[in-house]
Amino acid sequence: MDFRYLTFCRPGEVFYDVQAPAGAEDDFPAARTPPPEGWTRSANEDWVIFRPPGVELPEQGWKIHVTATPENAERISRLVRDYCLEHGVYFKFIRSAAVLVRRNSKYGDRGSSGKFVTLYPLDEEMLARLLDALDALLTGETGPYILSDLRWRSGPLYVRYGGFVAHLARDASGELVHCVKDPSGNWVPDVRGPGFRPPAWVTLPECLREALAERNSGTLTDFPYRPVKALHFSNGGGVYLATDTRTGATVLLKEARPLAGLDAEGADAVARLRNEHWALRRLAGLDCMPAHAEFRKGHEHYYLAREYVEGKALGQEMQERNPLLAAEPATPEDFAAYARWALDTLDRIERGVRELHARGVVFGDLHPNNVLLRPDGGVVFIDLEASSEAVAAAPQAMAAPGYQAPVGYTGVDVDRYAMGCLRLGVFLPLTQALPWSADKAEQFLALITRVFPVPEDFAGRVRDDLAPPAGSASHEGTVPPGGAGPAETDVSPGSAAPASAAGISAPAPSWPAAGPDAEGWPELRRRLADGILAAATPGRADRLYPGDIEQFHGQGGGANLAFGAAGVVWALSQAGVEVPEEHLDWLVAACERVDAPGFYDGLCGIAFALDELGLRAPARELLERAAARWTAVDADLDDSLFSGRAGIALTLLHFGEKYSEPDRIEHAARLADRITGPARGGRRRPGLLHGGSGQALFLRRLFEHTDEPKYLDQAVEALRADLAESGWAADAEARAPYAAWSVPVISGGAGMALAVDAVLEHTADAELGLARATLGERLAAPFFSHAGVFTGRAGAMLAQHRLRPADGPGEPGATAPASPPAHLAALGLHAVPHAGAPAFLGDQCLRLSTDLATGTAGVLLAVDTVLTGKDTGLPFLTGRGSRFTGQGSPTAGKGGPA
Repeated sequence: MDFRYLTFCRPGEVFYDVQAPAGAEDDFPAARTPPPEGWTRSANEDWVIFRPPGVELPEQGWKIHVTATPENAERISRLVRDYCLEHGVYFKFIRSAAVLVRRNSKYGDRGSSGKFVTLYPLDEEMLARLLDALDALLTGETGPYILSDLRWRSGPLYVRYGGFVAHLARDASGELVHCVKDPSGNWVPDVRGPGFRPPAWVTLPECLREALAERNSGTLTDFPYRPVKALHFSNGGGVYLATDTRTGATVLLKEARPLAGLDAEGADAVARLRNEHWALRRLAGLDCMPAHAEFRKGHEHYYLAREYVEGKALGQEMQERNPLLAAEPATPEDFAAYARWALDTLDRIERGVRELHARGVVFGDLHPNNVLLRPDGGVVFIDLEASSEAVAAAPQAMAAPGYQAPVGYTGVDVDRYAMGCLRLGVFLPLTQALPWSADKAEQFLALITRVFPVPEDFAGRVRDDLAPPAGSASHEGTVPPGGAGPAETDVSPGSAAPASAAGISAPAPSWPAAGPDAEGWPELRRRLADGILAAATPGRADRLYPGDIEQFHGQGGGANLAFGAAGVVWALSQAGVEVPEEHLDWLVAACERVDAPGFYDGLCGIAFALDELGLRAPARELLERAAARWTAVDADLDDSLFSGRAGIALTLLHFGEKYSEPDRIEHAARLADRITGPARGGRRRPGLLHGGSGQALFLRRLFEHTDEPKYLDQAVEALRADLAESGWAADAEARAPYAAWSVPVISGGAGMALAVDAVLEHTADAELGLARATLGERLAAPFFSHAGVFTGRAGAMLAQHRLRPADGPGEPGATAPASPPAHLAALGLHAVPHAGAPAFLGDQCLRLSTDLATGTAGVLLAVDTVLTGKDTGLPFLTGRGSRFTGQGSPTAGKGGPA
C-alpha cells in the first residue's frame, strides 16, 4: 500500500484530488485577514504564505518551524502572524485545522509532520533574534515533535537547514524530491529523515550549539530496552526488534509520539498505544495474543514492549502461496492445496475473533497484515491500537483500505465485516474495490467459487459477514470515511464468465463478461470515451482529466502525457474519438505551466501528442521550448524514456523523420553520446520507463535511422545490463523470484519484453531471445493488482499483442504467449460503473482514474489496439522493420477465453 494516495482521497469523491480547495471557509482567521499594505499574500491547498515588501529569499538556509495541535493552532497562528507582520519576516502557516489534522495523521508524511508555521530568517543573526523572541512569545505552548529538526529549548520551536525556494528533482529511485545545492552547485536531495542531520558542508550556527548539546544529552540512559532493528515507521512512531537488557530476551518494541499520528477520532499515537496496552491485559493468556511485557515512557516518547512473535504476516503468506499470484503457471492441485490452507487459516482467525469477543474486546482493525502465522500455523493478532470494549458498540476509528466497515457498523459488527473481507481477500486480494459497487462481492465470489474448491457454504458465509447489522438500513451507496469510494446507483448485475486461460475472468457491471469483441467494441469504446469526456473539468487550472496523484506533484502534472491531459487526448485520438476543441485549447494553455522537458512527464510528450492530433504549430513551439529547457538543465537530466535523454531523443527522431528534418536526427545522435551507458551507471531503476530498456528502445530506433552498428550494439548492452539489474538471469535457478523482471507490467517485465522484442527485430542474440520468451510467459499471469497501462493488466495485454510470432532474425518462428482475450475479460475485475459508463480504478484501487498511465484512457487505448490490430500501442514501439501489417489482430472478433 502506497500511503501517499490516502492524502488525495477526499471523502465522497470518486477521483483522486487535493484535500483542501483554496479559499475553504474553515481557514484560520489569521489566514483570511488581509495583509498590510505592500505585503503579498498567496495560498495553496495546505499553506498561506506572507511575503514582506522588498524581501527576496535566498535559495536555502536555516529555517524555523513552529509546531501546534488542533487545540492551540488558531492562537499560535495569530501570535506568530502578528509578530512576523510587525517585524517584516517572510513566513507561511497551515491554513486550517483540517489540513493540520491530515498532515499530523497516522499516515501523514513523517518528514513534514508537526510543521505548522515556517519562518525564513535571512541570516544567522536574524535566526538567533527570531528564536529568542518566539520562545518568549510562545511560552507554555505544545505541539508534536518534528523528527527532522533540532528542538529549540522546551517549547514548540524547531530548526533545520533546507531549501527556501522549492526545487524538485528525481532521486535515484525516480521519485520527485526536494533538493538543495551543495558547494559545487549541484542539486542534491534535501533529506527530511527521522533525525537532525544537516548537510555535511553546513556549519552549525553558534546560537544552536546549546540546543544540539541538549538534544545529544537526551538519551534513554535508564531505558531497559535496546532497539536492534527498525521494522516499520509511521507518523505515529516506529516498531523495533529490541533486546530486554535485564533478561536478554528479544521483544517487539512499539513507539508512540505524543500529539502525532492522529486517527479519525482525533486520538494520537500515545492514546492508541495505551489502548493496545489495555487490550493486551484484557486478553492475556489467549493463544491468539502475544504475551505482554511493559508500557512505559522513554525520553519524550512512549513505548510498549511485548512478546516478539516468530512467523509471517498473513498478507505475506497470501502473496507467496496463492497460485493466482504465482510466477509460474499453477495446476488444479495447486489451487486445491491453497484452498485447504486458506480455509484452515480462516477458521483459526474466526475462532480467535470469537475469543476476543468473549472477553469483551472488539479488534477494530482486522486485516491480513495484523494477523501473524506462527510456524505451526497458529494465528496471533497484533496491533490492537483500534480495539474497543464490545459493550461500547463503538464505530471504527481506523482501518486498512479494503477492510474498513461501512458507516453504521459498530462494535463486533466491525470485526464481522472485516472477516467477510478477509474471506474474499485471502483468495482474491482486491477488496479495495468492494465499496464501489453492490455487485463487486458477488463478482469476486463467482470467480473464487469457480477457481478454488471451496465449500458450498463459502459464499453464504461471506454474504452474512458483509451484510448490514440487524435492524440497520442497507449500506449500499455509502462512503466509508477515507475509504475506497462510493457505491454507484447505476449498477447492473453481470453473469459469470468462463475461466480464462489463467483461470480467472469475471463479469462486472457495464463490462462484457467474456470481454469486449470486435463487433461490440465500437459501442463500448464510445461509452468509455463519453465517460472520460464527462469527467473533464475545463474550469480547473491544475488538471483537465482526473487521474493519478502524480498530477499534483510538480508543475504541469495535469498536462503531461503519462498522467495528464496530453495522454488522454492522444489515447482518444488513437482510438478514433474526436476531442472537443475546448479540451485542446485547455491543453495548449496549460503548457505555459510545464517546465519539465521529458517525454512522459513534460514538454516533449505534450509536443508529440499535439503533433499527432494535427496541431503542428503549437507542437513545434513546445519542442523548441523543450530544447531550451533540456539544454538548461542538462546536468540534472537522467537517461530514461520517462523523463530524460532517451525520451527526448525519441521525440527528436519522431519529428525528424516525419518532417524530413535531418538536424533533429543529428541532435538525437548527439544525445546518444550523453547517455552514460549501462556499464557506467547513470540510470535509475531497471525497466522500460526509467532504466536501460528505455535507452535500448531509443538506440534501436537511432540505428534504424543511421545504420550505425554501434547503436545496435549499445542497445544490446543496455538490455543485458537492465535484465541483470532487474533480477533476471539466463540460468533459471539464478533468477530473483520477486524482482522487477517477474512483474508483468509496463513498468516491469512487460516493458522490458517490449524493448527486447524491438531490438531482436535487428539482431540474433540467444540470451535476449531467452529473455523475450521468459518475460513473455509472465504476461499471461492470472492476477493483476491494477488495470492501467503502466502498472496493470492493460499494459500486459498490449505487450502480449506485440509479442506474437516474430519474423526478425532474433527468434524466427518464435512461439507467442497466450493471446489477449483472457485479459480483455479479466479487465472487468477493475471496472466499475460511473455516470452511466464503465470506468476503471486507478493505482491502489482507492479512486477512479481517466489518465493514460493508470486509468480509463490507457485501457481504452489498449483494448482498441488489440481488437483492431493496430500497429500502435504506446509510442515508439514500432520501427521501420515492424512485422505488423495493420490488417487486423488474430484476436479480433473473439471475445472468449484463450
